[in-house]
Amino acid sequence: MEAIAKIREDASFLTPDTTREQVVRESLKAYLSEKDAFADYLTRDEYRKFKETQDDSYVGIGMEIKKERDGRILCVPYPRGPAAEAGISVGDELKKIDGIPVSGKSVFAVASMARGKPGTDLNLSISTRSGIDKEVRVRRSGVTINSVSTYQLGKIRVIKIISFTRDTKDKLRRILKTWENGKPIIIDLRANAGGDLHAAIDSAMLLLPKGKRIVSIETRKQPKTYESNGGAVNLSSPLYLWQDEATASAAEVFIAALTENDRAVSIGQATFGKGTMQDIVELSDGSAMVLTTGHLVTPHGARYDGVGLAPTYRVSGDTPVYVTKVEELAGVKSNGRSK
Repeated sequence: MEAIAKIREDASFLTPDTTREQVVRESLKAYLSEKDAFADYLTRDEYRKFKETQDDSYVGIGMEIKKERDGRILCVPYPRGPAAEAGISVGDELKKIDGIPVSGKSVFAVASMARGKPGTDLNLSISTRSGIDKEVRVRRSGVTINSVSTYQLGKIRVIKIISFTRDTKDKLRRILKTWENGKPIIIDLRANAGGDLHAAIDSAMLLLPKGKRIVSIETRKQPKTYESNGGAVNLSSPLYLWQDEATASAAEVFIAALTENDRAVSIGQATFGKGTMQDIVELSDGSAMVLTTGHLVTPHGARYDGVGLAPTYRVSGDTPVYVTKVEELAGVKSNGRSK
């Protein structure tokens, strides 16, 4: 407190109206970002806005974001959402929001920047994967996150999970209960940036017999291991998981739980490799800190942060390539006839 008082009194880089709270906030932000690429301090307003984005329906631009270890923020727009309709693609780098640089900020802080009143516009500075810089105007609108859906590829029905949210388990359960016994289950996790860790754990339980290890979390305190609880809906259908380099975090937990327990095989590219867990620590004034509190460990005991999960079967290309691999492995064609 003495140091802050002297800074406010004498430092030439501060304006006269700078408060003690502002100095503390900026000091916390700088300290946390220096020590941990995924840590941050959120002001009361930032934290309030972030919590609003966790609702199934919210006003925003329909886009997940994920942070690289070098501080870059990458875009993962929802299909047919405002960001996607404006021309933003998976893997584009987000550089600025309304002229404010986002590099180095936490995903929580950037998410709060994107919120606003419906019908208002955001100006985004984007760098495409091919290195082209462009300005994109996106209009905020009510966004409904349909975390789980299905789509058809010929006679093949695919389950798409775009993010793990509080309602993912229930939606996935409803779909699995209508699934024909023995019919291959394909779950598309490409470009799934993660979401709620516990939602991914609960969703994996729907497909695992009781007592199977899902994930372990190594922390400075007591390590914690999560196992399936016997509430599975489907244990008989062959299971194929689609992944790519944008599959991250909670989605990686889901994949490792099913593949390392020999319940599924994965198809695609090595995943992103986000194997740490962040907790939000709420403070008494309504602000919050985001702290990395643990490392995620697969059922076989592997840490994958910064490395990713290799697929069981590596393929490159668009959806038809994935379908062909499933047909090869399952012994059926997309028209439903045996090969």
